[in-house]
Amino acid sequence: MEDLIMAALSGDEKRVGQLLAGGADANHPDGNGWTALIGAAVRGHDRVTERLLIAGADVEHVDIKGLTALMRAAEGGHVGIADRLLGAKAKVDQIDNKGKTALMRAAENRRVAMVDHLVKYGANVNHADKRGKTALMRAALGGDGVTVDHLLKAGADVNQTDTNGWTALICAAAGEAAIVKRLVDSGANTRHAAKDGTTARKRATAAGHTNVVELL
Repeated sequence: MEDLIMAALSGDEKRVGQLLAGGADANHPDGNGWTALIGAAVRGHDRVTERLLIAGADVEHVDIKGLTALMRAAEGGHVGIADRLLGAKAKVDQIDNKGKTALMRAAENRRVAMVDHLVKYGANVNHADKRGKTALMRAALGGDGVTVDHLLKAGADVNQTDTNGWTALICAAAGEAAIVKRLVDSGANTRHAAKDGTTARKRATAAGHTNVVELL
């Protein structure tokens, strides 16, 4: 059955069709819990994805890390595949073993077009993972100003805190001044302190970012 997964990974639509016609199980997982659909989503093979969906591939199947085909497509920025999966009723806010959604995985991988697409389908921009981190915090930590801007426009809570009391502003403080300014302009609380007393200003000072300190 893993022949089908390998064919899907390589984007061999003809071979996928032959294997399905010969009775291959579209939902058979390998040792990592990957199905052919997940493999096609990872590699960005649209036509193979469509053929597997027609054959009854389970859009909600999860691998050993709890990731669905939609989450894998989100990581890779494969918007066309995400659209097909969502059209097949994939749950946009399904969470993996770390509590992350497809939106969060798109945000931390700088897939801004995917972020916009998932938001259009109703993704919760303020969902927090098991560490309390949101997509906005992940984008801020990664220094991705474009995604930060798009998430804020989509209604992300600029002052939401994680399990340690960090906000997106604290996450961004050791990075680019432009992102810090965008967060401040959006109402970020510059005086907020995390549970250990860390503030955005303290973090920027420790990082030697005097331009950020001036903004705070």
